[in-house]
Amino acid sequence: MLSRRFEFGEAVPVWAEGRNREMNLSLVFSLFAEFRKDAEYELRLTASTAYLMLFGKDIAAGPARCGHGYYRVDRHRIDPFRDECACSDRVKKEIRIIVAGYNVNSFAYLDMPAFLCAELTENGKVVGKTAPQTGGGNADGVFTARVYTERIRKIQRYSFQRAFAEAYDLRRTPDAEDEVNLAAAEAGTFLERGVPEADFSEVLPQWITCRGAAHYREISPEERIANRVIGDPRENFKCFPLKELEVCTLWEAQGISCTLSEPGRQQFSESVVRGGSFAVIDMGAEYTGMIGLELEAAGETTIYVLESEILTGSSPDGVDCHRLGDSDLVKWTLPAGKHSLLSFEPYSFRYAKIVVFGADIRLQKFRIVRYSFGPIEKKLSAKFSPELRRIFDAAVETFRQNAVDIYMDCPSRERAGWLCDSFFTSRTEKCLTGESLIERNFLENFLLPGKFDNIPEGMLPMCYPSDHYDGVFIPSWAMWYVLELREYLDRTGDRELAELARPKVYALIRYFDKFIDEFGLLEKLESWVFVEWSRANALVQDVNFPVNFLYSAVLKAAGELYGDNALKEQGERLLKTASAMSFTGSFFCDNAVRRGDKLVVSGECTECCQYYAFYFGAADEKTHPELFDILVNEFGPGRDAGTVYPEVAPANAFIGNYLRLDWLMRIGFRDKVAENILGYFYGMAQKTGTLWEHQESIASCNHGFASHVAVWLSAMDK
Repeated sequence: MLSRRFEFGEAVPVWAEGRNREMNLSLVFSLFAEFRKDAEYELRLTASTAYLMLFGKDIAAGPARCGHGYYRVDRHRIDPFRDECACSDRVKKEIRIIVAGYNVNSFAYLDMPAFLCAELTENGKVVGKTAPQTGGGNADGVFTARVYTERIRKIQRYSFQRAFAEAYDLRRTPDAEDEVNLAAAEAGTFLERGVPEADFSEVLPQWITCRGAAHYREISPEERIANRVIGDPRENFKCFPLKELEVCTLWEAQGISCTLSEPGRQQFSESVVRGGSFAVIDMGAEYTGMIGLELEAAGETTIYVLESEILTGSSPDGVDCHRLGDSDLVKWTLPAGKHSLLSFEPYSFRYAKIVVFGADIRLQKFRIVRYSFGPIEKKLSAKFSPELRRIFDAAVETFRQNAVDIYMDCPSRERAGWLCDSFFTSRTEKCLTGESLIERNFLENFLLPGKFDNIPEGMLPMCYPSDHYDGVFIPSWAMWYVLELREYLDRTGDRELAELARPKVYALIRYFDKFIDEFGLLEKLESWVFVEWSRANALVQDVNFPVNFLYSAVLKAAGELYGDNALKEQGERLLKTASAMSFTGSFFCDNAVRRGDKLVVSGECTECCQYYAFYFGAADEKTHPELFDILVNEFGPGRDAGTVYPEVAPANAFIGNYLRLDWLMRIGFRDKVAENILGYFYGMAQKTGTLWEHQESIASCNHGFASHVAVWLSAMDK
């Protein structure tokens, strides 16, 4: 059966009347309630697209993401007396819930109509709720709402994969015109959250690494960045037209130049950041969460917080907010006075550059409010070197930041639930927590919709929950769903979910049947055929042998799941054919091309292809002993690809290096795995305290699959 359905006691999904399809419209919902000391309180809520709940010093965000037409309900226990005088037995407080109705296609959220459904219970009885309301009044026990006018609505997208960037003008004072009529809103089926509540603890900075002068000039239209994010809307990408933007913070960031005056690192403490200056903050490691500042402004001022996972040479201070092709910055325009600021969306960074234009500010506090999986106490034992223990801790931190509700690729650029990545992260969850709760939600999400729009019948989205209006999908990534489902059954014994997935699995196989050629191989697959980020990805047509090795495992896994011997036999035949056809006598070749009516092996070989072959059983120590010895002893992190087998293009982190390590672990080469882990990952752990998407820092420095390193190290620690 699916996750348990959730029934609200009295709450009704609501939104501003007639506006639930507007892009980037944020509402502030408010409920004043009287709380008794001898009672227990729970706030139950879900929303589309996302919410941030504020109650005194308590912060929560959500909801846990779900498939089209379904919404998971969060349940937060709240303590209204945590910061009150011990003599108080009653107190009146406000619950505020900020909800962003993004209404755009993205990899991080679904493009579903906006709403909030929430209720407050006292000892299980509903004492506050969302309900239709006219005139913006303050009916007893009913949430009121206004437009979050302080948040600038017409702004560029944060990235191609996420929704909108953030900018705020706190000079805008909410008034009666911002109040909205709340009408019953379109929603779907409510489900239990199913995964642990997120960690919203606080992380404080360690150092200020440098200070200096900041200058601003308005850049010309010719200088402005224009890319797939900063542009006008198109049929498959929703955003505001450039001419309608109230602000483009990325263009403004282009106009900021900085000059160092104090390059020395200092312990972070309360300090003044003068108008026309900047300070770079170092958190000590990379963390993910909402950005918070406590400050006092001497007069009207504008503050930019620009973030980066690492320091680069792109500016004197090293902070590049566009390193990932996104808009890693938040802007606040403030009147004079004291301010407590908090971003709505989570960001992932180690370094933050605070730039001030206008009046001076006294920065009293900078913080990240975590949005991650809760604390994990597991450590590697002292029998391991300090370097390996540091890598293990980085793997744990990487898992935490990428497993708040689903498995994510990264908590920064995308926050997306990618298949294949999830195959590896799912093992980490079981290893570190002893459970597979997030995995169940993750796999179940793919089963909830009756069909997926914009991709062929039978295909699964490459990442989900997400909307792919451009029709792009990765056929090989859908295959990993079946492999993960097979391992999930072994991990949990959850036969019910496996049976629920049966129609989707067989539909996927029927889709691939159309591409089987006269040799029984998959040929000329559609859309984005992906192997890994290396030379291997340029060799995907017409027949890609790594993908065929993978598909042989998919057929066998499906056969094992559902007792289908025909599928298992097909998988064995495919594997033998692909193995024989692709081996050159020295290495396995990546692909074959169709020339007329003949299929001709290209002769190009990559390191990644060798790992696919050995990982999925096309070769082993007995069948290919010379190649086996070469891979074990001459390949890996120490190979100079320019001189050692230069004809074999090197692998990248994902998934070539991970297949290598998992294969070596499987065949018992534990010392080699430990040596390779040190070579591949120690530099990452040193620089960010997290593990990366690529072997180099050219992309995300915090990627969920990379947490699998903890699985290998834990297996050695027994």
